[in-house]
Amino acid sequence: MFEQGDSAGAIVRGFVRSIPRGRAATYGTIARAAVVAGRPIGGARTVSWILASLKAGDDTPWHRVVGAGGVILLPDRRGALQTSRLKREGVRFKKGVIEPGHLINENELVSRRTRTTRK
Repeated sequence: MFEQGDSAGAIVRGFVRSIPRGRAATYGTIARAAVVAGRPIGGARTVSWILASLKAGDDTPWHRVVGAGGVILLPDRRGALQTSRLKREGVRFKKGVIEPGHLINENELVSRRTRTTRK
């Protein structure tokens, strides 16, 4: 799944790339998935810091990672961009919050990551 020397950034990006279109994960879910996979990287804040530091042109689908409970935390245009990208992928919102059925949990995320790396 991950190599021993992989950085926290590589681990986070790997999990984020495993989130399918039409689904989203919280920052905390990504952090817990790393723990389940045996590669703890810190908490939700570490995940958000890593995603905030992505360079232009990086193909990691950062917009699929949201705050606890499915809340968009990014302000201004960035939050609007994130919301529009998620809606375009089929994610549904109710009163500004992602509907629970569209949120992926850490066990499903680890399972998806394991399957995609075995191909």
